[in-house]
Amino acid sequence: MLHPVSDMSDLQAVVYVSTATQLMGVSRLESLLIESRDLNLESGVTGVLLYSDGVFMQYFEGTEAAVQVTYERIRGSRRHKGIVELLNEPVARRSFPDWQMGFAQPARSELLAMSTARWRHMVNEVRDPSATSQGLMLLHSFWKNARR
Repeated sequence: MLHPVSDMSDLQAVVYVSTATQLMGVSRLESLLIESRDLNLESGVTGVLLYSDGVFMQYFEGTEAAVQVTYERIRGSRRHKGIVELLNEPVARRSFPDWQMGFAQPARSELLAMSTARWRHMVNEVRDPSATSQGLMLLHSFWKNARR
């Protein structure tokens, strides 16, 4: 069953980093992306996957239920290990509505900067729905430059 990827009231986003169990060559990455894009299209999940020298970083978003199912599948994958969750919370709108699974291979330093940035809002911050975390700003900036 296809789900529209328009903004919905119960949107959730997850960001994590993990380590590949084996270095991923072009054919293995292509296979992963084809599988992920098909599953994400079916469930209405959008986002981006970054890969650099055996390290994955993924941002994905969708309805709370779709994100939960997707995240369980990701956590059960044997392609990676050592998942470190950077963000798992409701969001006001999609950041990557046009990407069932965008993909890029950043420099190791770029991936390090994004994976060590602050993704969650501080507890004492006023939650402004339009506010963007440092991590998401870096990811948007990288994505904008990578797509040129």
